[in-house]
Amino acid sequence: MLEHYEIENIEQLRAIADLLRLRIIDLLKTQPMTVTQLGEALGEAPARVHYHVRELEKVGLLRLVETREKGGILEKYYQPVARDIAVEKQLLSAPPADAVTVMSTVLSQMKEGFLRAFRHMLEQKVNDPYLGLGLTHLYMTAEEMKQLEDQMIDLFKPYEQRRGIEGEQEMVGFFTVYPSIASPVSAFQKVPEAVTSSSPRTWAVGFVEFRRSDLEKALAEGRRLQIEVIGVCRFADDIPADLVERAVEHFHLTGKLYASPAVREVLLKKAA
Repeated sequence: MLEHYEIENIEQLRAIADLLRLRIIDLLKTQPMTVTQLGEALGEAPARVHYHVRELEKVGLLRLVETREKGGILEKYYQPVARDIAVEKQLLSAPPADAVTVMSTVLSQMKEGFLRAFRHMLEQKVNDPYLGLGLTHLYMTAEEMKQLEDQMIDLFKPYEQRRGIEGEQEMVGFFTVYPSIASPVSAFQKVPEAVTSSSPRTWAVGFVEFRRSDLEKALAEGRRLQIEVIGVCRFADDIPADLVERAVEHFHLTGKLYASPAVREVLLKKAA
């Protein structure tokens, strides 16, 4: 097995844009395994694992390294082509539409996985301590960014293998860092119409911004807002605390809040 391998073509790039395939590659870095062993380790049906192993082998990212006969059954052991498989250069050289499609596929899988876990939490009507969502803004040089990446890798290493301890659960962590590029319209979505409806409890997912006019309109129509947001919620800087006090009846946020200290204080009381 090589130490480093650079993705060579768009077929390999498409093949690796699947979270289960990435988990398969990670497991096989530690030792060669059969499809059956992979299925047991991943909690997946062998038939499903076999399909993904075959696709990865087809494009040269997995290799058959050993064949053993056991009880009349031929066992095939696989390993990845390298311990470190890099995709950065190929992403830059791929046609823009293909590169965006690959990245969109990965991001969609992460979104769907998070929403499945969140939906399960709602159905069980309990707060899940394993479920987290956050957002931050960082100001750093390229060298500092690389240092942070190395620190995070070192921080995660003790938890990358099962330890068999009580309460241990497999977690999926997905961390993205990207330079801030302003949207042609706004860095935030305008508050969805559903959030300003008169329903008892409404939800918004993503980036949501409340403007002063949104709150004033609700009061003019004789309504008070009941806000549930998953993601990032921003209250414009020109919104006074007393307007929030009068216009917002309930506020709950899973994510990051951007608001003045006075508005934040009011919203925290509304979340109680």
